[in-house]
Amino acid sequence: MNIFNISIVLSFSVFLPVCAVIYRWNHIEKVFRPFTWLLWLGLFNDTLSLVFAYTLKTTAINTNIYVLLEYLLVLYQFGRWNNAVVKACISFAALGVIVWGADNLLMHPLDNRNGAFRIFYSFIIIFFSINEVNKLIVYERRSLLKNPVFLICFTFLAYYSYKAFVEVFIAFGLNLGNSFTQHVFMVLIITNFISNILYTIAVLCIPPKLELTLPY
Repeated sequence: MNIFNISIVLSFSVFLPVCAVIYRWNHIEKVFRPFTWLLWLGLFNDTLSLVFAYTLKTTAINTNIYVLLEYLLVLYQFGRWNNAVVKACISFAALGVIVWGADNLLMHPLDNRNGAFRIFYSFIIIFFSINEVNKLIVYERRSLLKNPVFLICFTFLAYYSYKAFVEVFIAFGLNLGNSFTQHVFMVLIITNFISNILYTIAVLCIPPKLELTLPY
């Protein structure tokens, strides 16, 4: 099995956390809704990419649009978790739209795999993830390994750190041989797979909604 086929198979591991969302939908607090939308968006984009890979022979357009929507949803989720960063999230969202437009509409065509915005948004998500993890370490009294916010932010931190490395690797055109490049992308594929496993665990750890009961 070549790296392309492995990528297709493992990318659909996002179906696992989506199934967990479906299973627990009526019990998931609304504060986690942006994250659930993010999972649905990832599944939709992976499906679209598979179709376009065989028909249009390129997935650049849909993935370039996807990374912008992904970025905005992640920032929206951080704003729902922490009211103190809402203004920062709005500011970085506006800045991200400008960077995306410059990268994908002005500097390069939309049907290219453009990396400037991907590098930018990876570092912004890393920044917010570190901020949220630090807050949880200081204030959370329960086990962090059972805290869905911690699990999601830790996964964001690990995945987007490596993704930033890959995007910088591509942007600077480092030519270290096909074998090394394939290994770099294989690690990214495996990292994405592990991330989806952790997202599944995080969804299952989301506490049920509190039901209002009236006294008799």
